[in-house]
Amino acid sequence: MKTYIVAFCLALVVAALSTPIVVWVAHRKGWLDLPNESRKVHSRAVPRLGGVAVVLAFFAPILCLALYENRVSDLLYSDIRLIAGLFSGALAIVTLGVYDDLRNASVRTKLLVQCGVASILWLCGFRIELLSSPVGDVINLGVFSLPLTVLWIVGVINALNLIDGLDGLASGVALLATSVLFGVAMVGNAILLCLITAALAGAIVGFLFWNFNPAKIFLGDSGSMFLGFVLSAVSIWTQQKGATAVALLVPVLALGLPILDTSLSFIRRLRKGCSPFQADKEHLHHRLLALGFSHRGAVLVLYSVSILFCLGALALLETDATHRAIVLSVMVAMASLLVRWIGGLRRLDDIVVKPVPVHRDAVRNVVQSVRTAETAEEAWIKIIPIFSQLNAELVKLTWLDDGADTADLRGRIFLWRKEEHRDLSTDKMDIYPYARSLCLEYNDRRLGELVSVFGYDTNANKDPTLPIYLELLAESLVEHRLNRVDIPPGEVVSLGEARRTQAG
Repeated sequence: MKTYIVAFCLALVVAALSTPIVVWVAHRKGWLDLPNESRKVHSRAVPRLGGVAVVLAFFAPILCLALYENRVSDLLYSDIRLIAGLFSGALAIVTLGVYDDLRNASVRTKLLVQCGVASILWLCGFRIELLSSPVGDVINLGVFSLPLTVLWIVGVINALNLIDGLDGLASGVALLATSVLFGVAMVGNAILLCLITAALAGAIVGFLFWNFNPAKIFLGDSGSMFLGFVLSAVSIWTQQKGATAVALLVPVLALGLPILDTSLSFIRRLRKGCSPFQADKEHLHHRLLALGFSHRGAVLVLYSVSILFCLGALALLETDATHRAIVLSVMVAMASLLVRWIGGLRRLDDIVVKPVPVHRDAVRNVVQSVRTAETAEEAWIKIIPIFSQLNAELVKLTWLDDGADTADLRGRIFLWRKEEHRDLSTDKMDIYPYARSLCLEYNDRRLGELVSVFGYDTNANKDPTLPIYLELLAESLVEHRLNRVDIPPGEVVSLGEARRTQAG
């Protein structure tokens, strides 16, 4: 146990210290994930090579055991074929992931490499050779061992990759699955599996310090595919060493959340006549955001679901067939309720709340009243109702001091947000899919800035009138500013949906 604890702590420290270095290098080199696709949730450029730090941390304790001799290190390097297969396969997957992060590898290239690596792993002894049921019937796969092993490895790799859509989601789910596999290894007294899962858990925890919302760095394909590869390989190893008749069902349930998300995505895309590999914005985490959950709230909900799957996986270690059947029934029922709740097989457009139509005459009236407002506060009070009708989550108006530098936002600030989002600020806009910042200027003179944030329930990305309305409102504020310059600097006004408060 001492070796496992040391491996966990060493991997954690290496990950926690190496991740900010990777962040710094990625910023210097421009290796950033840009919010240039509608399916992406974040709204700022974020480094996406976090997998490099996770890999370094994972290998650190394992390589140290090559220099320190004890019973665990002797076992680790006794079966060179298994260790060589695991390590070489991991490095190949990480290389593919880094290339994809930097150059965007095609789906065909990724599948070919993943299948090749999975086949090599099968040759090295990582094989699914038996299938069993909860009641104990065992089927020898024979020639079907290779295709099923490849399908499992490739499937888990891509399942972790697909669920990596929110800060800390994929890494947190992987940590929970790793914990289950460590528990299974402890029950089976599988020393090498305990070591590998302890090192992987430490690497993930150290990385989560920087990856949890708001993330300083993303896993990227290099990280998500690496985690998927190691978990798929270790789960096969666990199945081979497992004493129960349902050893393979344990890792299946431990990875139940990403497997469920991937399965729903493939079924949904095939039903729409699309390629199952076509990226979209309808995963489980997207649907939770559409239901009104915050970024962090959606992650915590999915953590909770994953914990339930993991508890079910551990419950399968019980040898009683009736007990296993009950556990599996409960897990199936839970998955069905989850899918029904979030509309897992329905189009996201069918479950989001459509925006309340805003007539252009209403916008025109507001624009006119803002232009003729006597004071800055009166203009602000008149403009907020139209933003409320547009279902905005947050609106921030900043007036610059006369003669101030264009980069200086000192001056009077007006802030409005919905009551249910009282903690939302403009530095957390990445949790919403649509944010617009408009510069208020006249003749190259910057007068201020208008920032508006909209959630999923507005369907703002598909509303062609919204940008026009925002431009008209911004122009009315510019005209008001030019007509009446009476704003004392340094004062902040915050308006809630139902009340107005003055803050210094």
